[in-house]
Amino acid sequence: MPKKILIVDDEEDMQIYLETLFQKAGFETDTAVNGEDARVKLSGNPPDLITLDIMMPKKSGLHLFKFIREKKQTRDIPVAVVSGVTAHRDFFQDQPDIGPTIFIDKPIEPGTFLEQIKKLLADR
Repeated sequence: MPKKILIVDDEEDMQIYLETLFQKAGFETDTAVNGEDARVKLSGNPPDLITLDIMMPKKSGLHLFKFIREKKQTRDIPVAVVSGVTAHRDFFQDQPDIGPTIFIDKPIEPGTFLEQIKKLLADR
């Protein structure tokens, strides 16, 4: 059974790009356009990994990340923060106990990014 990745990003182009990249690599995907949408999707069958944008309307990626790490059902899901705002690295570095599994700067390099995702999912 393929691993499931939840893509949380408000930019439709980035959703389509990541969906295509992951599906070509054999993963199942789902998308959420903001933190509220992602919370609904996480309440059902949790994914094996989450890609998370930080700057989104309604609930930001920072709020969603905190929510993910506080809930028993989701706290161990690997999170790949994919952001164009490198200043957000400080938020995660100042809190290493809740930091993301990986932090990827936009624009992403597809080959390296997929390698990192596969490595995160190898133990799940």
